[in-house]
Amino acid sequence: MALTATSKELAAVLGVSLGRISQMRKDGLLKAEGHPLKYDLPESVQAYIKFCVDSARGKNLSDEDAERKKLRAEADYKEAKARQEEIRLAELEGRMHASEDVEAATTSLVYEIRSAILAMPGRIAVDAEMKPAAEVSEVVRRECCAVLDGLSNFQYDPAVYARMVREREGWMDDG
Repeated sequence: MALTATSKELAAVLGVSLGRISQMRKDGLLKAEGHPLKYDLPESVQAYIKFCVDSARGKNLSDEDAERKKLRAEADYKEAKARQEEIRLAELEGRMHASEDVEAATTSLVYEIRSAILAMPGRIAVDAEMKPAAEVSEVVRRECCAVLDGLSNFQYDPAVYARMVREREGWMDDG
């Protein structure tokens, strides 16, 4: 038959308060079952003795928790640094681009298109000088097609992004 004790009985055996028994149970030092709570007396006494011995040696649960948390934080930090370096390497290899570089390249392309479209009226005026509407329409269509053809010939250039990375990192541009 197992020897069990209530919280009050265990507190009396160990010479501690009921609050301390409750705290040790919450900390996982003592195990209780049922309602009302019943503790396995020999197991609880042994756990308390071990706790007291460890405390006397300067080692307690909070120290173990702190050490475990410290090791976890160090591992998380190293993992985050490794991920950061993976991202940086992917960018340097051209497998990934920083959003600000993509934005800058896209903005540059938009301005080139804008300039080509804004230049159209001048080119059309020269070609369409005093011509019938059908001929002017053909000139406008031809100029629009020229702008769109120029846009359709746009090609992704990894060198553009590589240059942007070097400039952002402050490296000398070798090429």
